Amino acid sequence: MFTFKDEKPQPDPIFEYDAALHENGVPLVIDNGTYQCRAGWASSKAPNLLFKNVTAKQKGKKSQNETETLIGNDITSMEVAKWILRSQFDRNIVTLFDIQEQTFDYLLSHLGISTEGCVDHPIVLTEAVCNPNYTRQLMNELLFECYHIPQVAYGVDSLFSLYYNHPSPETADALIVDCGYQATHVVPVIGGRIYPEQCRRINIGGGYIDWFLQRILQLKYPGHVNAITINRVEEMIRDHCYMATDFLAELSLWNDNNYFEANVRKMQLPLGQQAASSLLTAEQQKERRKQQIARLQEVNTKRRLDKLQSDEAELQKLLEVQELIVTGDDDAFTSALAEVGLNRVEDLQEAVDRLSADIQRAKAKILGQEPAPIEQENKEPSFPLLDIPDEMLTPDQLAIKKRQKILKSAREGRKKALALQREKRQKEWEEEKKLEERRRVDFNGWLAEVRAKRQKILDARNARRQKKSDMTKRRTYAAQQRMRIISQLAAQPSKKGDNFGQNDADWDVYKEINREGGTSDSEAEEEKLEELETMLKEHDPEFQKDVDLGGLSGEFDVAEYYRLHLGVERIRVPELLFQPSMLGLEQAGLSETMEFILGRLPNNLQTKVVQHVFLTGGNANFFNFKERIDRELLQIRPFQSTYNIFKAGNPSLDAWNGARKFALSPFLASSSITRKDYEEMGDGYLREHVASNRYFPTPIVPLT
Repeated sequence: MFTFKDEKPQPDPIFEYDAALHENGVPLVIDNGTYQCRAGWASSKAPNLLFKNVTAKQKGKKSQNETETLIGNDITSMEVAKWILRSQFDRNIVTLFDIQEQTFDYLLSHLGISTEGCVDHPIVLTEAVCNPNYTRQLMNELLFECYHIPQVAYGVDSLFSLYYNHPSPETADALIVDCGYQATHVVPVIGGRIYPEQCRRINIGGGYIDWFLQRILQLKYPGHVNAITINRVEEMIRDHCYMATDFLAELSLWNDNNYFEANVRKMQLPLGQQAASSLLTAEQQKERRKQQIARLQEVNTKRRLDKLQSDEAELQKLLEVQELIVTGDDDAFTSALAEVGLNRVEDLQEAVDRLSADIQRAKAKILGQEPAPIEQENKEPSFPLLDIPDEMLTPDQLAIKKRQKILKSAREGRKKALALQREKRQKEWEEEKKLEERRRVDFNGWLAEVRAKRQKILDARNARRQKKSDMTKRRTYAAQQRMRIISQLAAQPSKKGDNFGQNDADWDVYKEINREGGTSDSEAEEEKLEELETMLKEHDPEFQKDVDLGGLSGEFDVAEYYRLHLGVERIRVPELLFQPSMLGLEQAGLSETMEFILGRLPNNLQTKVVQHVFLTGGNANFFNFKERIDRELLQIRPFQSTYNIFKAGNPSLDAWNGARKFALSPFLASSSITRKDYEEMGDGYLREHVASNRYFPTPIVPLT
């Protein structure tokens, strides 16, 4: 089990400008990396400043005067949505020199340089492999025109790292694998000089690895999208990911559950809900709970009132249709019956009885009183034709008498149904009073009983859903039982025709074979469930926590919910360097690129450069990275041929160390571009040295 360190960057200190630095003209060494900028005096053994090479500006601010632009370690969090993060790099080439100027201002001011109008120190500055002349020209312009420096020496970061680690860099033959943040380079070095014709760049670096793991984990844990920040992703990659020596073989190992349990890394996120609740005092939590209960009761009451009004309006419409049995003709009654979605008189009466009972129940519930008596009708209907013998009536009167008989039977049935509903509600009311009395006397027992009743409803609902699901499958017991009953009904002989449904027992049979599971009473069940849950929310503090966390039943492990499992991702993410296709990029991986470069070199040069395959850059810190390169070269090189692999002592920092070593060497003066060179040569002029790019003058296009 691991917890995130969540280390916050500390603002860089502002150093004092020692007079000896200016008097001795100590060179300033800047490793201008795409991920981090490392800057310091050549007299220091380590960089004085080390910060992320990005700037942040608040969203919505149009001018620089309205807000301060933050740089590097002054940005306390890379995740704050109100900040716009920008970098001066496109891949690994500087293209936005306004941001580069802000970065230089930041590091020069923090180094304490206070000379008026100039920076009177030589500068050793890193640049990209095969950096375009135009980009170098703009950098010269910034350094000489804005900061008025005396001279600058440019070098490639990976060559500076080789210069620092190789015993004789001036005559070295090597194949450099430089794993950067935005790109990875494979650079052949022959006779101490870069071989630019065979340099290759892969547009995959540490930044893509970070982004890939972040997206994988956010898709895997959608409930923690905001918690999986780029800083935490970088921590997981740095501390827990490693390079697979044989990717496919190790990938198959992760299918074994025992291997997974032994090697998975469990990362514990902060428990957000507990942290939030811990900020409130006991009194504040109690008051907050009262407010939540009051809002819940208010919402329930409003919902019941809305439903009551809807039911009363629907009942009134049904009663008007029922009156047409006596006052209207058959066509008018049939048409009105169809308008309310019914087909038979019996369906009409059943709907009237149901709505009447629901209305009585709802009124009692809203008022919190015992069941109200049946509402007396304003006018008692009269049925005068029922007492007159049929032989004394005309045909029209006989039709009216038939309707009156149906209506009277319907009204009597309605009164009987309402009485039964009132009796049922009376029993429920008495049970509720007993339950409330028990709550006062035996709270724990009452709480257990309420929970048991709620669980019983949930179990019945789950059983119906399972039965409904089983009925759709051919070989389940529920489906076979249903088909057996249907076949029995079809085989029964009937002399009086199809009369299924006339008896009350037929309803039980129908529910047994109905695929919906007989859920006609689900509305009452839902109301009862809501009633029980309202009581639990009001009196049981633990119940609301269970509901919020989805724990409707059983125990819910809060800590496990806030836990990230880093399994096969540990090897899958670094594999991007060798398989960019995993990210959808159509380009060769690292092993194919090395094989391509070696294949374009003569055999004698191939043998020379593979004797010193040099690994540098941040991704070279991956565990087993050297072993993976060794395995790839074993497959690339001819049988029984030799090769040697070396890794930089500090792959992330040795570029600055090599630049510092070069700044203190006697080669600095002869390898630097002075202001005179800048004014006379122009067009990105470069003085070549052991760690520099090759200089190819920009072709002069003749005017036509």
